Amino acid sequence: MKTWIFAGICDKSELLLYVCMLLRAAGQKVLLVDATEKHKYPLYIGQLDKPLSVTEFSGFDVASGFADESELREHLSIVGTSIEQYDVVVFDMEQAEFCPRDSWESAAALVWVSDYEIWTLEQGRDWLEDLLRGHLGSTPLEFYKVYVRAVDDFFDEGYAEGYFGSLPVLWKEASVVIPWVETDYALKLQNDHTRKVRIRRLSRIYKKNLCLLLRLLTDMEPKTIHRALRSAERSKV
Repeated sequence: MKTWIFAGICDKSELLLYVCMLLRAAGQKVLLVDATEKHKYPLYIGQLDKPLSVTEFSGFDVASGFADESELREHLSIVGTSIEQYDVVVFDMEQAEFCPRDSWESAAALVWVSDYEIWTLEQGRDWLEDLLRGHLGSTPLEFYKVYVRAVDDFFDEGYAEGYFGSLPVLWKEASVVIPWVETDYALKLQNDHTRKVRIRRLSRIYKKNLCLLLRLLTDMEPKTIHRALRSAERSKV
């Protein structure tokens, strides 16, 4: 089992749903864990009547309503399974203490996700500093960095980087920048309201950078990732 923690206070739900779709299309058994402040995923998957559940959605499982990782593990044990049965467990992490320190330290990948809004950059920096100096006790950890909903030519990347340069964190690779064009936004709204995950109508640049992110986080070859993308585009799940 590999654990990926996507941390940060910006909305990254559509990105993580797409990531899980690609992993599922590549033959992985995937669990997406809702560790957001407002436990928002029941809205996206149509499970508002089940505040505490692990639900199959679009070919992967979504866990929502749990107070922390320990409660999730206990629930899975009660229903006769375990978190270790999954190939990849993806956390949408807004509650830093949802996972204990050792889960952060043993994760296969830590990914910091931000957008370019001034509130997100300011508050996100404070959130990350509290995580690093508080919950993790200044343990030096390596993070990938992803910017979502980016607008072409609006920011020099160095401007956003300045918000995080003084923090005790090691940044891996170059940042992955996920664009945000009108068609991508329209698709997100359609997916939200129909409780589906459709990828085919994503912009070409979104798909390209989504595949780049998967390439950084996995040992899959580019051709395998692109084959998974084609499969996800055709999916009727």
